[in-house]
Amino acid sequence: MKRAAPTLILGAMPSEIRTIQGALRGRRSGTYAGFPYDSGTIGGRPAIVAVTGVGVTNGAMVAALFINEFRPRELIVSGTGSRFNPRVRTGDTVISLKTIHHGAGSLTAQGMVYRKVRGPLPGQMTSWFFRPDPALLTRARAAIKTYEPEDVVVDGERYTPRVFTGVVTASDLFGVSDEKIADMQAKLAPDIMEMESAAIAQVCTQFGVPHIVFRAGSNRTQSNPGNDYRRLGQIAAAAAARWTVHFAGSLP
Repeated sequence: MKRAAPTLILGAMPSEIRTIQGALRGRRSGTYAGFPYDSGTIGGRPAIVAVTGVGVTNGAMVAALFINEFRPRELIVSGTGSRFNPRVRTGDTVISLKTIHHGAGSLTAQGMVYRKVRGPLPGQMTSWFFRPDPALLTRARAAIKTYEPEDVVVDGERYTPRVFTGVVTASDLFGVSDEKIADMQAKLAPDIMEMESAAIAQVCTQFGVPHIVFRAGSNRTQSNPGNDYRRLGQIAAAAAARWTVHFAGSLP
């Protein structure tokens, strides 16, 4: 009997998939092309969970390899990102309506000029942003209504994180200058900044795989986020993963 196509869930760091791995029923471990993964079911639906590593190249590489091998029904990105928009608190999860390469184009004296670039196929141009699969987005919006987030404690304050739609940007920049922040705010108005999702979204678009991106806010966007990320990243990773498990369990 033919196996059902799995849901492929990718996170950049082990911390971003740990909760998802723990939710797998009948969990089994394997490797493909040297990259480890876990398989099992979530809500009765087959799923494969893997770490991509950090950055656009690692994200695109693992996504392309695993799409080619496992032929997933859809791909979910779960992870963290810096809080670009003040409306995002640590642990809030953003469902991306538009996932943007914020380093794609030309860097001028007036900041970035975003433009399409030549793709891998003759005559093909690829965009600097990608939207999620409409059906997955509709299901994610519906799943918010039945989701019960766990409280988080940040800097001594306890609160319940939210899940809402927004804009995610990505590049290989871990931190950015105040000038870059101002330019991105004026031209892109992002909610979250991170390092892999735009590349993964581009791979999914190229191969015709439905995708959706979930990113929970960790530290604020800044030029040197190291200490704040180490302090807040685990909280954000767990929040996004809990939401991802809930969403994956809602799929038919």
